[in-house]
Amino acid sequence: MAGEDSRSGRYSRPAVKVLILAPFDATELERLREVAEVVHESWVDERRMHSPDELAGRVVAGGFDAVVVEAEFVTRDVLEAAPGLAVIASARGKPVNVDLAAATELGRIVLGTPGRNADSVADLCMGMLLDRVRHISAAARVVREGGWVVGLDADSLVPYIRFRGVELAGRRLGLLGFGAVARALAVRARAFGMRVQAHDPFVDPATLEDQRVTPRTLDELLATSDVLSVHVERTPETVGMLTAERLRSLPRGAILLNTARAQVLDQAAIPPLIAEGHLAAAALDVVAPEPLPAGHPLLIDDRILVLPHIGGATHDVVRRHSEMIREDLELLVRDDRPRRCANPEVLDAVLRPR
Repeated sequence: MAGEDSRSGRYSRPAVKVLILAPFDATELERLREVAEVVHESWVDERRMHSPDELAGRVVAGGFDAVVVEAEFVTRDVLEAAPGLAVIASARGKPVNVDLAAATELGRIVLGTPGRNADSVADLCMGMLLDRVRHISAAARVVREGGWVVGLDADSLVPYIRFRGVELAGRRLGLLGFGAVARALAVRARAFGMRVQAHDPFVDPATLEDQRVTPRTLDELLATSDVLSVHVERTPETVGMLTAERLRSLPRGAILLNTARAQVLDQAAIPPLIAEGHLAAAALDVVAPEPLPAGHPLLIDDRILVLPHIGGATHDVVRRHSEMIREDLELLVRDDRPRRCANPEVLDAVLRPR
């Protein structure tokens, strides 16, 4: 990302122009401004998201060399319409909002922020699980609505009996997938005394065992998990992988958690499995569609907790992805290799030889 000074024959450092459309930490923003000309127009602050056509127009009109996106999508059309756009940084765990194949073909560098929300989502998973086993939100609602009776008659015992739960210690947590979020959740679950097991065909069993996680086949995982937490990406292989039949293979009284992708499981199977008591509870931070319409079957039973896709909604996630992106953009400005490049094959052709 450096240019050549024709007068000296040496490489100069012209101002690299960066358009940031994602939320960005103020401290990291100022650090980035020490090495680049930066325009920050967060979609959260601006309350708008650029369409691909609008994004291309904004990049071209501003003469930007790099763009940082979280909500916007960088399609092939954007890349072709903005030939001067050399770097696309996606403030997501993986750059799913960037046409990676097109970027690679056109020689554009794509940066990601792997693991940016792992701790935040793992925290939420534990909160969802604790809510399910100890009925926290339901009990709080009874208090708020005046249903907590204080006295010596039998009625005063009702909340104590109605909201009797179970301890997590000794329960078996099954992790479907063992990426960054699942690994962070495993640490938290073990702190609660849970026994952790996982199925991930892309992770060496020795790696699981090193982290005190028992490797399982998919069938073994489903048959032996008191709590099943879903942590796989949406791919042709995973869409619909948790069928009604597979969900029914969980032990009676199991709890289902999903903070990954709604399409991985058969949503329609959850309410009947809850109604008949095969599943004790479910907690979902991802559903399809988002948002659910009023009266949707997932919203009728209190044993099903549905959240509005807030797994990564923490200030720490913004700080973390800001630091990652700032660091990699600084490296590129110095013609060094970034640490989190999604298409490293492009780097050799783009970065000048040392």
